[in-house]
Formats: sequence, structure tokens, C-alpha cells
Amino acid sequence: MINNLFDIENLQCEYFVYSFQNVNDFRSSFRSKFKYIIAYHGTNLTTEELESINNNGLRISTRDLIEKKAKHRFFKRNCNKHNNEIENYISQYFNENELHTKDEINFGLIKSDIIQNYHYLLFGAESLLPLADFLRNKFHKPFRKILVETGSHYIIKVKIPIEKTDDKWIDLIYDYFHESDFPISLVHNYNLSAKNILKIEEVERPKDTQNLISK
Repeated sequence: MINNLFDIENLQCEYFVYSFQNVNDFRSSFRSKFKYIIAYHGTNLTTEELESINNNGLRISTRDLIEKKAKHRFFKRNCNKHNNEIENYISQYFNENELHTKDEINFGLIKSDIIQNYHYLLFGAESLLPLADFLRNKFHKPFRKILVETGSHYIIKVKIPIEKTDDKWIDLIYDYFHESDFPISLVHNYNLSAKNILKIEEVERPKDTQNLISK
């Protein structure tokens, strides 16, 4: 335990969780003892998106953000007719569909889980996937592949303020140690400042063992 940081892979933090026999006592003590939870966010970023995160931090998924990402990835340079068509279909899609994930940022508490459950790392924002499939059906082009190849793959290590963390995610930490190991996640419903980013690590493209790109 270092500077009020809870790291699920730290042995002292593990001992702390095991010292409790019920979740209510654990939750209360956890909130008083720690200020931040170490977590990891897997994503696919262009150079411009990476620069934005370095400067402004991570932003919750909103329609405006996802539309901006989609145009940035799917527009072609010097091809106004093509881009106008794509822009119209993007607007149509969002007028007819809700975001897959809205007003949130998804994290894992164990770095290796980000690599094993690799879809965030491969594609980036999850809400871009159904849009990519929608555009594929309109243009008969592999928009999932375009999404993968227009960026690089990153694991972002952060510290999440516990005061802005819902009880259910804290309780999940207790369950992880006392019931069974499972990929442990945390959903954050606030923008996360750049000062909360501890490290941005570029990694190799994950192997698409589930054939997600071709779906």
C-alpha cells in the first residue's frame, strides 16, 4: 500500500482485503484507508487522440465524443463526397440507436486481463463497433479493420478517486478475493483528469483469436 493507493495485485492490499469477514466492514474501512484505486484502460488511439488524453485526460463516452472519433477514423482525406456520405450515415445511426456504453469509462483492475479480454485494446471505444458494422453494410468495406489499423494499441494506468467510485465496484473487490477469481472491472462515470494518469504504455496489437475483426 503506497500513498493511499489500492493496487489489487499488491500483496499488502491483498492481506488487507482478506482481513475482513463481511463486505460492509470491508467497504467502510476501504473508503477510510484509501484515496485511489489503481486501474487499467485498454484502447486504440491515433496520434491526435493520444495527445488529447495526455493533455486533457480520459473522457466519458458521449455521442459528441464518439461521433468525433468516428469521423476522425472513417473519413478519407481529400474525398468530400465520400466523407459527406459517411457523415450522413453516422448521423442516421446515432439518431436511430443509443450508445452501447454511455457516460462512462471502462477499466480493469488487473493489467493482464486487459490483454486477455482484448477487444478494447484492439478497437478502442466499444460504441464504435456497431457503428463500424452499420457502415460496412452501407459501403461494403471492412470498417472494423479500418478502426484497428488507423490507431495504435495502448494500456493506460490510472488512479481512480474512491470518493467517485460506486459501492458496487468496491464490493466487487471483496468478492474477487473471497469468492472466486474472475476478470474484475470498474466503471467510472466521470471524466478523469490527466493528473490521474500514471502511465500510457504502447503495446503490440493483440492476436485476434476470436476473429472479432472479421465479424
